[in-house]
Amino acid sequence: MNIKDMNREALTKFIAESRTELTELATRGDDLVGEDAERFDTLEAQHKEAREHLAKIEGRMEALKQFGATPAHTDDAPVRETQDTNELRGKLTLAKGESLRAWEAQNGHIEGRATNLSLDKLLRGMASGRWEGSEAERALVTTNSTAIVPTPLGSEVIDLARAQAVVLKAGATVVPMTTKTLRVPRLTGEGAPAFYAEGAQRTAQDLQFDSVTLDAKTFDRLILISKELLEDSNPDIGSVISDAFAAQYAVGIDKFTLFGDGQGANPLGLVNVPEVPKINHGANGTAVTNWDWLIQAQGNVLSENFNPTAHIGSPRTATSLALLKNSQGDYLAPPANLSPGLVSSVVPNNVLQGTNSDTSYLITGDFAQLYIGLRSEFTIKVLSERYADTGQVAFLASSRWDVAVAQPKAFQVDLGLRA
Repeated sequence: MNIKDMNREALTKFIAESRTELTELATRGDDLVGEDAERFDTLEAQHKEAREHLAKIEGRMEALKQFGATPAHTDDAPVRETQDTNELRGKLTLAKGESLRAWEAQNGHIEGRATNLSLDKLLRGMASGRWEGSEAERALVTTNSTAIVPTPLGSEVIDLARAQAVVLKAGATVVPMTTKTLRVPRLTGEGAPAFYAEGAQRTAQDLQFDSVTLDAKTFDRLILISKELLEDSNPDIGSVISDAFAAQYAVGIDKFTLFGDGQGANPLGLVNVPEVPKINHGANGTAVTNWDWLIQAQGNVLSENFNPTAHIGSPRTATSLALLKNSQGDYLAPPANLSPGLVSSVVPNNVLQGTNSDTSYLITGDFAQLYIGLRSEFTIKVLSERYADTGQVAFLASSRWDVAVAQPKAFQVDLGLRA
């Protein structure tokens, strides 16, 4: 494998795949011997080389931009969330693929002196007490076990989690929150166009607006990382731990964004918003035997003048659909015009409906109408003794965010799905 011959797309794919394999190998700890140990060493070196080569490619592209050169087409084009442009300056919301960290940099919320900090070094130092080469990270620790994570590291974790959270993959809109409470305007009516006879009185057709309110709530997530991963992963890799951290954090985002009950400090998730249309399938639930429910749900959203971006269901529902066959035993492909189907482990399969307690949900909609308000403020507390008997270190991560449905009619929730 010649890393230097790879373009940016190939490098990005290799880095992601090798990171996953490195994480799996690293968790074996003392059992990592023989071919596995040899594989880890080789892959670790290739991973580091790939990251360095990717950085050089992106550096060259940024240099070209500064000198006014705009390549007509190249696989090494810079990603759209580069911090060297001002395309995010002044934006109130962020769409899929737009970086919170870039938004903060372009809107003056990141101090330049904090941009070279490493979350991996911070977590490793907090867990082990060893801070060699991590003096800047050590300065962030306010007590023996708690650290206030600066804005660039907090938003980096959020961006990593966003890349893995299913609701963000579906297209949910991120609203950066610079205050505890934020009101986001939304269009509620556009008036009705009409033809008029000559000389007839024209009726004013005003646009109608109101707003949704986001109120940042404290969200604590207990995240477990193996001691082997903390101790054995190469600090030069720089993202193995933070990726593992973000993956667990993303599950929490999905769970409360979709199923928050609105009780106490909990946000009100999409499924529990009363105005979101609900369709029941049988008094006791009904088995999934074709694609009809997805097609109808998509049609119902379209009829409300919204364009559905995704369906979200449980792994069980996805498996049932994948197993559909015709009379000849051939697997049935989904209809060509169907929106992407996404799977989340947070979608339950034990919902009580009638006499059955094994039903599930299917959530369809234009997820751009789902707003997630994010505060990048982050604190992390290490709980080094609590899980010592399982060979793990616990981190209690605290952040603040909220969720709101901008347009309830942009969604439909199907109830009563059975395998």
